[in-house]
Amino acid sequence: MRLTSAFLALAALALAGCANTNVSNLSLGGAGSGGAKPRAIIVSDFVFSPDVVALDRGFTARLERKIGSFPTHERKQRTAERVNDEIVATIVATLRAAGLDAQPGSEEGLSLSDDALVVTGRLRAVDEGNRTQRNVIGFGAGRSGVVADMAVSRLSSAGKRQVLSFTAEAQSRRRPGMVATAPVGMASGAAIAAITAAGGVASEKLSADVEAQARAVGHAAGEKIVAYAKEQGWLAKPAGAEAAEPAN
Repeated sequence: MRLTSAFLALAALALAGCANTNVSNLSLGGAGSGGAKPRAIIVSDFVFSPDVVALDRGFTARLERKIGSFPTHERKQRTAERVNDEIVATIVATLRAAGLDAQPGSEEGLSLSDDALVVTGRLRAVDEGNRTQRNVIGFGAGRSGVVADMAVSRLSSAGKRQVLSFTAEAQSRRRPGMVATAPVGMASGAAIAAITAAGGVASEKLSADVEAQARAVGHAAGEKIVAYAKEQGWLAKPAGAEAAEPAN
């Protein structure tokens, strides 16, 4: 998995915080609008807008101990790539845990006969009309306000059409000085690590605060896609669920 954006920018870092996840601007097709269950769900790399930075000195230090030193200007790029991989893997793990066949990839490797959902996302700053706050956007302690504009498209013999869009947000300004924690129900760290390892991603972990924020965005996005799949009737009900439903 590699980062597809060509845009990364420097930003001043001034705040410390913890991540707290919410989802807004949800747009769903009507019930049944997605058709039959797709054969696979492909989660593409994220695009980083210029106002989002990813700095993780702990990660880059661990990486340099393994592969040797690299130019300072590469640190943001390598960290952004690793953050991207963590978000993608978290979405995939969340979908798999729900019973969906998901994997990292891109639309380029698909044909219309593959009948797949393609998940794409763009990370950007929360637009609050305050230039100073927008300039401290990113992942890790001292950075906040990252949102992911998500789009899910159906690629099939009928062509390509968007079936779902929403914004997943991980905000970290509310409680300064605290480390972000993963929300209850998030895909397990072991499952996420297995996905990144299978994709040839660097085994060096992100620092705890950066990792938690990246996973919070991925989990929020994954849960909304799972909710859409349930709406379409693609997920089997758990054993005993029908018996538990009240009779009419």
